[in-house]
Amino acid sequence: MTLQEALYALGVRDDTLTAQEKNGLDRDGYLPLPGLLSAAQVTSMRSAADQLYTRARTGTKDGPAECSYMQNLSLAFDICLTHPRGLAAISHVLDGHLKSFGVHGRPHPPGAEQQKFHVDYNGPPATPGKYHVCNSIWLLSDFTAENGATRVVPGTHRGGQTPDVLDDPAATHPDEILLLGKAGTVVVFNSHMWHGTTHNGSGDHRPSLTSFFCRRDDPHMVFSSAISIAAKARLSEAARCLFADPEPWTA
Repeated sequence: MTLQEALYALGVRDDTLTAQEKNGLDRDGYLPLPGLLSAAQVTSMRSAADQLYTRARTGTKDGPAECSYMQNLSLAFDICLTHPRGLAAISHVLDGHLKSFGVHGRPHPPGAEQQKFHVDYNGPPATPGKYHVCNSIWLLSDFTAENGATRVVPGTHRGGQTPDVLDDPAATHPDEILLLGKAGTVVVFNSHMWHGTTHNGSGDHRPSLTSFFCRRDDPHMVFSSAISIAAKARLSEAARCLFADPEPWTA
């Protein structure tokens, strides 16, 4: 099965997104997709993520801040790879030439500080219209102005610059907006757009997942695009085609 056949089998069609949605993603660099997950799916995914965070000590004082490659650890996150609308938006940004770097989670605990603006790419600034990385945020709780919602500067993916040009990439940008939304929303965003989490001033964790993709032929990104033996046995042939590394993933 070719990658294009796999995308078609997973529901990616020319009309999976509207023309307005594609134009907004091209112009602004991000596309909110409210209600992509049901309340039951959010609850199930939060429970599975909490179990992995406990096991990996993610978000604790002595543990890592992130739980990585979660598709290899639980079937609860398969939808983050294969939902047709999310995948169609990512495919649109990357012209269909994509590979998955897996599903990752951060609990973003109370008191977590505001990130510097950054892009998710290790190579040179993108040429407008030719993009190398695309990410998606899967909201497992409401994103609010108080609990550390992600901030973005719309249109910066088209500027040919990284946030290194800023005097202080951690400071508030006059053009930034917060990606606010209800649990179950998914936001697909061009990862050349300047973005970062904000301070969590609430008393609760603000959990979310990311499902991250790169152009299949990009030489600058060296993260794993492999799946575990268990995930390979579980996923459909089409879903397996989203991954590019031939050797099985190991922890």
